[in-house]
Amino acid sequence: MKKVLQHTPLFLFLLPVFFVLHGYAENYGYITLANCLLLTVTYTGAAALIYFLFSLFYKNYLKAALLATYLMAFFCFYGAVHDFLKQYSGFLYKYSVLLPAFLLGAVWLGIYLRKTKHLFFKATLFINVLLLIYILVDGGSVIWKALNPGPNRLSVYSFAKDNHYDTCKECPKPDIYFLLFDEYSSSVSLKEKYHYDNSDLDSFLIGNGFHIQALSRGNYNFTPFSMSSILNMSYLQGIGNPEACTAEDYAYCTNLIRDNEVIKFLSFQGYDIINYSVFDLAGNPSRVEQSFLPLKTKLITDRTLFSRVKKDIGWMLYTGKFRIKWLTEHTLFQQIENNNKFISLTERESEVKAARPRFVYMHVYMPHEPFYFDRNGRPKDEATVYRENTETVIQPYLDYIPYTNGRIRELISTIRKNTDGNAVIVFMGDHGYRYTSYEKHPNHHFQNQNAVYFPDRDYHLFYDSITGVNQFRVVFNKLFNQKIPLLKDSTIFLRDRK
Repeated sequence: MKKVLQHTPLFLFLLPVFFVLHGYAENYGYITLANCLLLTVTYTGAAALIYFLFSLFYKNYLKAALLATYLMAFFCFYGAVHDFLKQYSGFLYKYSVLLPAFLLGAVWLGIYLRKTKHLFFKATLFINVLLLIYILVDGGSVIWKALNPGPNRLSVYSFAKDNHYDTCKECPKPDIYFLLFDEYSSSVSLKEKYHYDNSDLDSFLIGNGFHIQALSRGNYNFTPFSMSSILNMSYLQGIGNPEACTAEDYAYCTNLIRDNEVIKFLSFQGYDIINYSVFDLAGNPSRVEQSFLPLKTKLITDRTLFSRVKKDIGWMLYTGKFRIKWLTEHTLFQQIENNNKFISLTERESEVKAARPRFVYMHVYMPHEPFYFDRNGRPKDEATVYRENTETVIQPYLDYIPYTNGRIRELISTIRKNTDGNAVIVFMGDHGYRYTSYEKHPNHHFQNQNAVYFPDRDYHLFYDSITGVNQFRVVFNKLFNQKIPLLKDSTIFLRDRK
């Protein structure tokens, strides 16, 4: 057996097995074994292909396997390395440091393996045994969790159990629909800043029993930051320079949204979490931009090099000075497909009669650009959509609002009909329209739509000038008899680093 472990590069395939098994153990209950098997086959196939290519160059199976394993290890465990360095080092976690270091390491290892005559039998034995031990440990963890399932493991996240929230056993716990329409300015802002009359939507909302917070504002003018503050019910700490936001700041927001306080609280109260948004939530990945792999495998694949780079700095390929034109054009109409999918899924969700209460988070990019329809609801041609997407003009945004309002009316009417008016509906924009302004602190960038529907029509806790950090504090105080203190309402103007 020892001779086999010394001479056979099992580690090439043990590594992806360990990576997937470790992710399965950590996310047990949220991802199926079948999905993990498909992911394992995918990664082992990739490892085999890389090994085959290197074997043509090295003519030595152990050397080819070692270099292929180095590449696979960095690819699979990049997220873990990045998070560790971010916590314990001052700057080593930055992409500008970590990626060049990896490439230099690969070049050095490739040259060394090419020149050395070392046989690497001891290294092969060590890596094989180490990975086998790791696999046995994680396998034991899976077996233990299977034999000792936690209470409500499919709906109550483990991190919610560590918080000491007050429970309200007598509270009715209705379904909650959080409908986020990105960059939707308040009717007050539209009237004052752009002379646009949005009273039709206001009348619809009031007629359906909503309470409108007319002077509401988002706390930040960028979506990831604004959503982080809304879903965590607090202001963000750790933004290095609000005048020069970095890719790391955006990544920080992504993590905050994933493990946010709203779903912690609701999970503790026994709610199932339904995610129809562009963001990943813990246990509920986003349903957009999927590959052939099943949705839930994102719980594991999100730690890989490709997923982290795409999530943290991939946005620079679509906008700004690093924008790739053909990539932008190719993905331009993906957003409308996502919008239609999320609205349709949310409407279908309202038809479900579930045994447990649900929190449904829907996030669509409307009336955010791209502006797909004109003021009469007619679809625009691709050239016009692309041109208006690259220009900062107000009219296409205003022309897109009637179409957006039509979708809002249909969605809210469907939810109220299917739930017999018994579901709570929170309708918001994350911030206002960010039309070019030379003001030091343009208030209209923050003024957002904000309306709430409670079945009992009791809105005494709400106030007109509420901001995102207090939105769910008020909702939870009202629905679950909490005593969560409100924060001072303020706004923080951000700029991207040039």
